Amino acid sequence: MKIIQTLSTTILLMTFSLYSHAEVAGITPGKTLQVQAEKITTDINTEDLKKLLDSDPDVVLIDIRTPTEIRKMGGAIKAPQNVNIVRGWLEFRVTGAAQSKDTPIVVYCGGNIRSPLAAKTLQDMGYSNVKNYADGFLGWKKSGLPIAHAGSN
Repeated sequence: MKIIQTLSTTILLMTFSLYSHAEVAGITPGKTLQVQAEKITTDINTEDLKKLLDSDPDVVLIDIRTPTEIRKMGGAIKAPQNVNIVRGWLEFRVTGAAQSKDTPIVVYCGGNIRSPLAAKTLQDMGYSNVKNYADGFLGWKKSGLPIAHAGSN
């Protein structure tokens, strides 16, 4: 099992690294933006996320992965607060799930690559209670916590 998880993480990172090597004068690389976002974003770990989901029905847990990623990675976090808003549509669809600037929001992706950027975007939009689940779906899965598989609740 550990080999499969390590392989999944490696494939995920390799997929994103294919596009991250080109440097263009005057363009800030995505990795730089990610590091900057991580500096101003509050992270939450698996243990704290589990406690938050168990104690706060109002928290909005946003999975920013695509449906294909969710399927290929084996599902999503099983929690009634979980909602899938693909990263590319976050700015346009988040208000359907979080209708107050004070709404507690936790964002996650597969392995903490895009979720810091998503958390920063939400803060830039004016949301004041945003956290990034830094362990990502792979961390949740590795911990053996409940997973919603595609087509289930």
